[in-house]
This record gives sequence, structure tokens and C-alpha cells, in this order.
Amino acid sequence: MLATHIDAEMRYEHIREMVLAATQKYLKSDHPNLILTTINQSVLRAVDSWSGHPERQVNWNWAGSYPDLKFRYPKRFECAVWNKGQLNALSFGRPTYNCGSLRLDFIEASPEDREIAVFDIIIVAMRTYADMLGAKELRIMNPINGRVKEYYEYHGFVYVRDGDYLFRRV
Repeated sequence: MLATHIDAEMRYEHIREMVLAATQKYLKSDHPNLILTTINQSVLRAVDSWSGHPERQVNWNWAGSYPDLKFRYPKRFECAVWNKGQLNALSFGRPTYNCGSLRLDFIEASPEDREIAVFDIIIVAMRTYADMLGAKELRIMNPINGRVKEYYEYHGFVYVRDGDYLFRRV
């Protein structure tokens, strides 16, 4: 790994941690048991326990895919949402090439615990990260189905059919 890659990883890891701490502090009054982290081994072990759950929409292999994504995208956005010691959701995205937009490529909520609206929490963290990068737009890539697309549209995102993504200005 090149020194410049290591420097970028360290610099953006620091930014991610600041963003998640600020988001957690902002949401503290409504969600006192909320903890936001980056994706780590504890997160990957917890999400592995979701494998094969009948309510899980997509059985995506986070543990197998994340290390490569982590290496390829040092500017990545990532957020794991814990509530009362249980993993409720995790997400991964990255800025577009010129950092004009911040993409959300993967988001998954716990198939068991629907106590909190994790999408709203992740969007607050994304917006904060986008502000830090100077991005002017949030994107949600490749919605899984029409019902999910409509959910994002309800939250103010606009669908772009040609690119199969939704966007919202920051």
C-alpha cells in the first residue's frame, strides 16, 4: 500500500469518526441508546448473524465484500447503527469522482429490530459527511424494488431512471 493511500485512509477515517460522533450527539435527545460506528469486526460479526433470516431481503456478504471496498475507497462513507447494544443497520457509500455527490451504495437494516427509523439516522450522517466533503447532492444507488424507491421518494429523493438512482440536493 502506498504512503499516499495510507495517508488518505487515515485522514478520511478521522473525518468519518468526527461525522459519526457529531451525528450521534445531534440525535442523542431522541435516541439516547444510539451508538454510531464505522464498519469493524464487531459489525461484521453482528451482520453475519442475520444470514438466512426469513425477513432478510438480500443476503449480501458484508464480511466477504467489505475489505475490498474499504481498500478501494478511502473516502468512503460508512455507518453502523447500534441501539441498545444491537446492530440495527449498516451502510456504505462513496463520493462521486469529483466529490459533487455522495452515493449510498448499500444499506441494510436488521431483519429483526425495527424499533428505530435507521434510514433517517443514516441520512443525517450522510448529509454531515457530504458537508465535510463539499458535496451538493446525496444519491441512493439502485433501489432494490419499487416499494423501496417510493420510500426514498417519500423522503424527498427524486428518481433518475437512466442511472437507476435517486438524488436529493444537500
